[in-house]
Amino acid sequence: MELRHLRYFIKAAELLHFTKAAEMLYVSQPTLSIHIQQLETELGTELFIRSGRQVRLTESGETFLLHAHKVVRELEIASQEIAAISGLHRGNLRIQALPLFSRYLVPIWINAFNCHYPDVHVHARSGASEDIEAAVIDGKIDLGFSILPIEHDELNQQELFSDYFVLIVSKDHELASKDRLAVSDLHNLRLAMAGQHSHGSRLLRKYFAELGVQPDIVVEYDDGPALLELAIDSPLAAIVPKFGFADARVCTKLLPDPGLSFTASAVWTHLSPSGRVFLDIVKESIARSEHCNS
Repeated sequence: MELRHLRYFIKAAELLHFTKAAEMLYVSQPTLSIHIQQLETELGTELFIRSGRQVRLTESGETFLLHAHKVVRELEIASQEIAAISGLHRGNLRIQALPLFSRYLVPIWINAFNCHYPDVHVHARSGASEDIEAAVIDGKIDLGFSILPIEHDELNQQELFSDYFVLIVSKDHELASKDRLAVSDLHNLRLAMAGQHSHGSRLLRKYFAELGVQPDIVVEYDDGPALLELAIDSPLAAIVPKFGFADARVCTKLLPDPGLSFTASAVWTHLSPSGRVFLDIVKESIARSEHCNS
C-alpha cells in the first residue's frame, strides 16, 4: 500500500466523483480507477459502490476513510517534525475556529504566524463547536478554537481567555432604556441567538432553565455579526459574547444575575511543530491584549 493510494482514495471519497477527483489530483480518470482497484484488491473488499455515474462509499470504505485521514496526517506531522529538526518550517497547518474567532482573532494570529513562517501553508476555516471537535478527532484539522466544555475526552485543550454573554437591542427597543435587566425581562422575549448545536447556545439554554424563564427564540443563526445586524434592524433582541460587539448602533445590557460567562479554548490531539508555534503565538497575542486592557 502506497501513500498515493491513500491520497487518491481520500480525494475520491470526499468528492464521490472519480472524474472530478482525478482532475484535482492531476491524473487521468483511468489511472485513479486503477489505483483504487489496487487498494481494494490489497484490502480484500470493495471501498466504493459504483452504480452508473453514481458513486458512494461502502461500510468498509467509510471505516477505511477515517483511518486513511489519520495515517496521512501522521505522515505529514512526521515530515514537519523532521523538517523542524533541520531548522525548517514548511508543510501545512490546518485550523478551524468558531465564526466569532474567525472574524476578529484568527486573521491576527495567522498574520503573526506568517511573518515568522511564510513557508507553512495555512488552511483556515470556520465551523460550529461540534464540527471543530469532530474534525480534530478525525485528523482533518490540526488545531481548533472553540469554547469549553469540550465533548470528547480524547481531546487536549488549552484555556485561552474568558468572556461573558450580553444582550443587545436596538435603541428604540422597549428594553433599551432599562439600566439593569430583570429575570422577568427575558421571559417571552423575542430573541435571536446561536443554533442549538453550538456550545454557546447550550450554555444559554441551561442558563434560562436555571432562571426558570423561557424566551421566544425566533431566529437561530450561527453568525455573531449577523445577530448584531438583526438586533439593529428589527425588534428582536440578540444574545452574543461581549467580545467583538461594541457597536454604537445598539444598546448592550448585562444579563440578569448570575450572568453567564464562557471560556475560549484551543483543542487538538497531536500538535505538529507548526501547530505548537501557532498556539504559542495565539497565547502571546492574547497575553498582550489582556495587558493592554488592564
